[in-house]
Amino acid sequence: MTALFGTHLRESRKKQRITAEMLAQDCGVSRSYITLMENNKRLPGKKIIPKIAVALNLKTSTILNWYLEHIRYQLQKDLKIHPDA
Repeated sequence: MTALFGTHLRESRKKQRITAEMLAQDCGVSRSYITLMENNKRLPGKKIIPKIAVALNLKTSTILNWYLEHIRYQLQKDLKIHPDA
């Protein structure tokens, strides 16, 4: 199964022992915004993606791949396309 953006975000944050509050502060957003992303209720805007990458010490391309993977999954789900198609 495809991991959604929030799943990747939460796992990476916890792996590095960073709290949601710390990540929010590093990214210049609210903790609730981080929580919404981690619960797959929101996706990050284009300005926050590089901030997340810096805060988690990851490449921006990694965060973008999470984003695109999430979008691809949602499109397949909405269009009822089998993921392996």
